[in-house]
Parts: sequence; C-alpha cells; structure tokens
Amino acid sequence: MRSPFSRACPACGGRAGAPPRWTRPPRFDLIPRFQESITTQVAPTNRDFLQRQEARESNARSYPRRFPLALRSASGSRVTDVEGRTYLDCLAGASTLALGHDHPEIVESLREALGQGIPLHTLDLATPQKDAFVEALFATLPPAFREGARIQFCSPSGSDAVEAAIKLAKTATGPQDIVAFRGAYHGMSQGALSLMGSLGPKERLGTLMPGTHFLPYPHAYRCPFGTDGADSAGLATAVFEGAMRDPEGGMNRPAAIILQPVQGEGGVNPAPVEWLRQIRRTTHELGIPLILDEVQSGVGRTGTFYTFEKAGIRRPIL
Repeated sequence: MRSPFSRACPACGGRAGAPPRWTRPPRFDLIPRFQESITTQVAPTNRDFLQRQEARESNARSYPRRFPLALRSASGSRVTDVEGRTYLDCLAGASTLALGHDHPEIVESLREALGQGIPLHTLDLATPQKDAFVEALFATLPPAFREGARIQFCSPSGSDAVEAAIKLAKTATGPQDIVAFRGAYHGMSQGALSLMGSLGPKERLGTLMPGTHFLPYPHAYRCPFGTDGADSAGLATAVFEGAMRDPEGGMNRPAAIILQPVQGEGGVNPAPVEWLRQIRRTTHELGIPLILDEVQSGVGRTGTFYTFEKAGIRRPIL
C-alpha cells in the first residue's frame, strides 16, 4: 500500500516521501478583527427584539408601545436593556408584585422552597406552606374583619379576584347590577372589563356584563363636575347618595359597589378619606356589599398595609 505522501502535493509543495508543508504562514493577525466584526454584527438591539415581538405576538401588547425596550437584566429598582442603558423601574411589576428585581432574600427563599421538594401544584388542597401563608395574611387584617374573614384562592391575576368578588356578591345578595366608578380599572377579563372607565379597550366589544352603572369618582385636579375640584368629594357624595336612595333614580338595587381606594390607570388618584367613609356608611346602612379593589394599592404601598384603613373601614365586604 502506497504512502499518502508518496507523490508531490501541488497544494502544499510537498515532495514524494516527505510530509506536507505550508507554502506561506497563515494570517493569524486577521482573526481578532474577524471576531470583532462578528460581535458587532450579531449584538441584538432593542429594535431587533421589538420587531420579532411584533411579528410573533398579538396586538394586545400595551407596555411596549410606550416603552420600546428589550430588558436584559434587573436588580432592585433598576432595569437594563440589551443596549446597556439603565432605567429606574417605576412600573414595579405593573403594580401587582412590588418586590423589586432579584432581591437576595426573595431569591434565597425561592431556592430554598424549590430545594425542599414541597408540592407546588396543589389546586386548593391544604399544605403546611399554604396554612402558614393564610395565617400571616389574616394577621394583617383589622381585628373586626379578621374574625369573620374567608379567603378564596383564585389565580395569580387581579382580574380573577374581581371576577370572584362579583360572583360572590351576586350569589349572596340576589340582585345582578354592579355599580362602578368613572376612571376605574379592575382588569381585562369579561366582567372586570365591564367595570372599566376607559372606553378604549372595550369600545369594539359591544355589550359586556349587563347591569353595570358608573358614577363620578372625586378628582381634585380633573373634577368630573367641571369645577375647580375644591368640592369634588362633596358633589360625588351627593350624586352617589341620590343614586342609591332616590326611588325615582332609575337604578335597581345593586349586588355590590366596587371601587379602588386609589385609582391607578385613572391617574393615580386617591379617594378622599371622607368620601370613602361616606360610601361605607351608605353601603352599610343599605346592606350593599362594598368591594374594595386594592390589587394596585394594597400591601403597604400607601403607608398602611391596606389603603382602606386610612378611612377607618374595618369590614370592606358585608
């Protein structure tokens, strides 16, 4: 059998019986510039991610329209996009999980839980972890509320909590109408969307949940009554009282009143304390359940653990 080097190799200049050799040295000096060129061309930009997002996701996207960013990393209250710019995150998890980003204690708790083999998917079955959570949650409630309180696990979204509250109120009271307030945001599901003040998300959907009524929410800056806002709370109280008590007012007795103690999408508008107290007095006298939606304002965001505590409310739902 002949050797593979038995003949001259014209490509490398080798002679018969001799190993091949380079005719000229390779240009290793070109490699760094080639790698630099690859890095420059491949590094994705915000625009690259947004274009792919637009091609793959539905038009239901909302935040990317106002914040055209692709986020690469996050720590504490700051986020960094793929182009290296850092921003202060005022969204705070879209107002629902005000935990910051990658807090060491939260990360450690998650790692510990995942490493213990605890059941993670239990529907509404009892577990020691769930029992401890409920105990801690009930400890945050005012004593009078805590005594007769019950908890319902719906799902991770605030919309589901609102839907559950609506169904509970209708089942317990019998009436079907719900009273909400202008500027309200309670979620994007069918029933919750019916209670939204903004027309944009629902203008093409036609009739949603029938029997929904909207009343003015006091606003010192953009008074719904066209005044300078000095007596916005007093005027809103008068309209509410008339709607609830006037036998000629045209509104059926509602199954519940739902409101946000601090409106979020309505302009970060806190309810005046005296107005909130009067709403509670009236609903208590008439036996109408009051649903306080604190998905965006509760858990210490306004100073007290629940915003309704500022108004001295002790039992939000009858």
